[in-house]
Amino acid sequence: MFATPIGIQIAALLKERIGLDADTVGPGTVARAVRDRQLAVGAHDTAAYWNVLHAAPDELQALIEAVIVPETWFFRHREALLALARAAAQRVFGGSGETGAGGSGMGEPPLLRVLSVPCSTGEEPYSIAMALLDAGIPADRFRVDAIDISARSLERARIGLYGPNAFRGLPLDYRDRHFTPASASIPGGYQIDARVRAQVRLLRGNLMDPLLLANEPPYHFVFCRNLLIYFDADTQRRTVRTLTRLTVADGMLFVGPAEASLLTREGLRGTGVPLAFAFHPVAGDPLAASNASWPPVSAVAAKASGLFASSVASAAPPPSASARNMRPVAAMAARTTAPPTATASIVTSGGGSNNMAERIAAADRAAVTALIDIAARADRGELAEATTACLDYLDTHGQSADAWCLLGVLHDAAARTSDAQAAYRKAVYLDPGHEEALYHLAALLDSVGDAPAATRLRQRAQRHARLNHG
Repeated sequence: MFATPIGIQIAALLKERIGLDADTVGPGTVARAVRDRQLAVGAHDTAAYWNVLHAAPDELQALIEAVIVPETWFFRHREALLALARAAAQRVFGGSGETGAGGSGMGEPPLLRVLSVPCSTGEEPYSIAMALLDAGIPADRFRVDAIDISARSLERARIGLYGPNAFRGLPLDYRDRHFTPASASIPGGYQIDARVRAQVRLLRGNLMDPLLLANEPPYHFVFCRNLLIYFDADTQRRTVRTLTRLTVADGMLFVGPAEASLLTREGLRGTGVPLAFAFHPVAGDPLAASNASWPPVSAVAAKASGLFASSVASAAPPPSASARNMRPVAAMAARTTAPPTATASIVTSGGGSNNMAERIAAADRAAVTALIDIAARADRGELAEATTACLDYLDTHGQSADAWCLLGVLHDAAARTSDAQAAYRKAVYLDPGHEEALYHLAALLDSVGDAPAATRLRQRAQRHARLNHG
């Protein structure tokens, strides 16, 4: 059908209105939707349907509803939601004192703003709300705006009733905390709690509209996952510009795994959190983020995103540097990932304090480069290769809380829960205040039903954030 002039025109109309490139879903998918609507309105052929499409005010929306097939579930790409929870906790509990978007400028705590677009039938925005509540973020400190073009999907989200297909994979601990069984309505169904629904504002909107949310302040976190893959290159670029406009300069933009290379190509800077597929909305000097209102979520993220590496590269002071300028070098020496024997040889090799600083910086650069490479492999989905490289890193560079935490993330992604717990515990043993490891370990303890221990770990991470970022 789409080889005919009318078929080509229908495909072009869908592309114009919702950005859909028919080739990405297969022309047969769109053709079936057109045939279904053609039968529904009683049009005897596509030419007649084309006329109906322009004459009936609601028919284009009906066709869009027929083309859109929601494919989503709760806590899809869990790592992104964990990264959100960690970064949000640091923004809320970090004590930065900024008002940010939504603040009054009079010392009022800022409202944390999150956007989910498109939100489909609500699984993603509700997962965001659950992740933030589980991280200890007070309900009055955040709001999730959820946008979709489909009125049908938004109505399903408002009802908040979900069948078994919305709960895929493990763990399902969140279901016990935030849902009540509703088998009388849907076999095996669950109703989401009102307190979760209250955190989400469902709105009708079209991402192709250049004025989408033009009167709203930008968001601290934006989720637009697994949508760009259905657009052609020009539509992708325009959409990325819109998403960038909707995100605060120091915020995070989350996309799907297959879309990360697109954002890199458009000049956005990755946050370096493995498997989160998250980006900062502006390119430029990575050190500029050090003055942002919230710090990197952990040393792992900072190193992989280039922040820590850039600091190391500039750490060695000139001969005339003051003692104050030596403090960053001393801090790096305390956290160096080089093994103890290597550190000892650096310190005792002679040449004065400046030479020592240069040697420490060189050792750290090599370690940081290795971590960056491992994180990059993880982001590409090369979990087995990244795991092997991480184990080799620990053999080569010695004990490192950051490396153990990264290894835990890799085990977690591969569903090796016990190995992940052991790795996170090792990271916390080496660095009792390692926030990322604490949050990951808390999530795993939640999944095995140890909610009290998980709560203690999250509180510990929040105390550490207040002490270190206040």
